[in-house]
Amino acid sequence: MTQEFVPIMMTLYALIAGFTVGWLLPRGKRLKALQLRTLKGLHNFFADEEEYIQHKAERIKRVSRKVRGK
Repeated sequence: MTQEFVPIMMTLYALIAGFTVGWLLPRGKRLKALQLRTLKGLHNFFADEEEYIQHKAERIKRVSRKVRGK
């Protein structure tokens, strides 16, 4: 009985916690606004990262041209 009790209680606690978190999550317009803000932040991060990589590549090309004398 006690060996079965602990897993059952853990499952019950996980279900209650999942239900509570799901209940607290935003819905409707607030959910869309939160998703938009999150996706916009991710887009800006990756766009900045791409520009950073391009800048580094150009810098490496300039340095390598100076070293080779071209």
